Amino acid sequence: MIETSTIIEAIYYLLRKLKKADKIKLVKLIYLSDKYHLIRYGRTITNDDYYAMEHGPVGATVKDVLSFDSFNIPPKTFKYLSTLINRYDDNHFSVNPDAKITFDMLSDTDKEALDFVIEKFGKMGQWKLRDYTHKYPEWYQYKDLFENKLTRRERIETKELLSTLKDDPLSMPRKHVKESEKILTGNFD
Repeated sequence: MIETSTIIEAIYYLLRKLKKADKIKLVKLIYLSDKYHLIRYGRTITNDDYYAMEHGPVGATVKDVLSFDSFNIPPKTFKYLSTLINRYDDNHFSVNPDAKITFDMLSDTDKEALDFVIEKFGKMGQWKLRDYTHKYPEWYQYKDLFENKLTRRERIETKELLSTLKDDPLSMPRKHVKESEKILTGNFD
């Protein structure tokens, strides 16, 4: 089950460290954090549904949250979002400096993943991050469809997020990734 409050706290956690960021950068950093956590621990932070879209992999609920889409976010959760994150326009965000938050929804390993991604990818701009995420097979397999305007989005199965690239900072030994896949799928045979 997707817990929107977890996504809001993860975005706030990133913004608190970055000071400000645009929508594409935040979407990509959450995606990379989910990949990191899945590869290491067998679950994503957000439990979001991922889609390949023109600008790379996108968590559907992360996109709704960053759109401040009150139609798709329950009123209580929308209020929580509005008290934590400042939205300057459709694409630029920062934290509300007066917000009080205890990060009850984020585990220690969730924070580890977010910190790792900030360290490795936080200095990259939105377009460099977009181009980097286009290299992962869960997006790259649809590259021709996007270039030829034959689709707007394609579903990415969570298991596909276990992919890594050559010299990828997210990489783990193949045996470890197989164990994470077993945790994800519940198939321990």
